[in-house]
Amino acid sequence: MSAHAPLDFAEAREALVDAGRRLAARGLVTGTSGNLSVRVGDRVIATPSGAPLDSLVIDRLSVITMDGEHVSGAAATSEVPLHLAIYRATGAAAIAHTHAVASTAVSCVCNELPALHYNVLQLGGAPRTARYATFGSEQLGVNVVEALGDGRSAALMQNHGSVSFGADLAQACDRLELLEWLCQLHIEAHRMGSPRVLTADELLAAQSAFDANLRRLRPTR
Repeated sequence: MSAHAPLDFAEAREALVDAGRRLAARGLVTGTSGNLSVRVGDRVIATPSGAPLDSLVIDRLSVITMDGEHVSGAAATSEVPLHLAIYRATGAAAIAHTHAVASTAVSCVCNELPALHYNVLQLGGAPRTARYATFGSEQLGVNVVEALGDGRSAALMQNHGSVSFGADLAQACDRLELLEWLCQLHIEAHRMGSPRVLTADELLAAQSAFDANLRRLRPTR
């Protein structure tokens, strides 16, 4: 199976449970904060409402349609409108959202995370902060999709947390962890003074280097 081969329902459920444990083990979730989902065809498997991500139960995972209709399992997370908005607007196959401390803190003060490190390019550019809206609302989904525009794969959510998407749950979690690291870097750098931000030319050069490395890693036929 390729890295991003489509999953069947059984594989998707197992991947979601594993992703929940991973994020909890890395300290990105506390208690029942945060939620995950994975798309399988025209269905979405999501974490149940109020379920701790470190102890998800396969049989209780919620299955919904792309219209938000409940199909099976427990009641889905209240953030279904957010997840569905991202699926509809992007090519996402999986979504991860948490209230990790550094990301949440930075979301309260920055409209866009400054590019202190070239790894912002791995998220499609400097992550933006979606305007605040009540959790679980349709407006929150609208605001996050706006922040994800121009090829971004992760965003901060004002006074709320962070969200990312990917071609599978592993990639979505990788991106969420990277965003948290970038936020931690932002906080630490500002404790020391006024950090230098990378210029547009420097980011362009870094992107060219990333692209060159990717071409070298691609197998030849």
